[in-house]
Amino acid sequence: MAGIVSRAATLRAAGLLHGPKRSIGCTLIGLLLLLGGCATIKESDTARTGIEQLLISTAVDRALDKIDFAPVRGTKVCLDEKHLDCVDKEYVLVALHHRLLAQGCTLCEKAEDADVLMEISSGGVGTDRQDLFVGVPEIPLAPPSPIAIPKLSLFNRSKAMGTAKLLVVAYDNKSKRPVMNSGYALARSDFKNVSILAAGGIQSGSVERELVAATGERSSTLETPKAFASRDTATTVK
Repeated sequence: MAGIVSRAATLRAAGLLHGPKRSIGCTLIGLLLLLGGCATIKESDTARTGIEQLLISTAVDRALDKIDFAPVRGTKVCLDEKHLDCVDKEYVLVALHHRLLAQGCTLCEKAEDADVLMEISSGGVGTDRQDLFVGVPEIPLAPPSPIAIPKLSLFNRSKAMGTAKLLVVAYDNKSKRPVMNSGYALARSDFKNVSILAAGGIQSGSVERELVAATGERSSTLETPKAFASRDTATTVK
C-alpha cells in the first residue's frame, strides 16, 4: 500500500488532484487502488537466482535420464570431458558420474585402466525467458514535468525455461567399437509466474513441482486453481 500512497503523491505533485484536472486524478487513484495491490520484487544475494540454477540442473537431469547406460553396466569407465563446454559443467559431470555408479561402473582416471572410454558433449545448456504484460504502460507527463504516471498492470505472466541437449558416446578401449551411440538427449524444465491485478503471484511448472515434492513448500502467494494446475501438468514438456 505504501506504493499507492507514493503514487498518489506523484499525481498531487503533477497537479491532477486540483482544479479542473481533479476528476482525472481521482479516477487514476481509483485505478491505483484497484490495481496497485502489494507486489513482491524477487532478489538474489548470489550472482544467479536459485530458480535459474534449478532450471538448468533439472533440464540436465531430465536429459541424462533419457540415456540408457545399461550397455556399460559393471565396466571400468574413463570419462573424457574435453568436449564438454557449457554453464554448470561441474553439475553435468557429477550427474553423469552418479548414473554410472548406479550401474555398478568403476570410474577410472587413466584411459589405460578402463574397459570403456566415454565422451560427453553439450549442444546447448541454458535458460530462456518469455514475458507477457497486459495493462497500461508508464506514461510520462508533458514537459517540463519530470514525473510519469506509473504502470498499471492487469495481467503479468513470465515463463522461464531451462534447456539441456547432451550427447554421450562410449566405445571399447581396445577394439574402439561403439558400446553406446544412441544419439543426443534433449530436455526442458520450466517455471511460470502469473499475477492478476498485481494481487500476488501463482507459480507453476516442473521446477515448482520439484520444490513442492522435495520441501512441501509452495512459492505461490496465492493458491493455484485446480484447472490451471491440471492444465500445466498436461502441457509441461518431459
